[in-house]
Amino acid sequence: MTKGYLLVYTTSCAFYCEELMKPVKGMVVKLVPTPREYSSDCGIAVYFEYEFPETLEELLQKHHLEYELKLLSTISDHPF
Repeated sequence: MTKGYLLVYTTSCAFYCEELMKPVKGMVVKLVPTPREYSSDCGIAVYFEYEFPETLEELLQKHHLEYELKLLSTISDHPF
């Protein structure tokens, strides 16, 4: 399972991405404060857990969104 953060540039884009990602079967999605180590223009990031991150990128690119994916490498990076 791939875990990571989707960083976007506006709060409205974070909410929009969350709505796009929620219906994807098998994807866990939660809006969280952007971690300090991943400084961005927006204070909200989308945390996700999903088996197929390339499918996630296809979905976001299809909607012409500007974003940055930060994949987590260990379970200790989990925000909860």
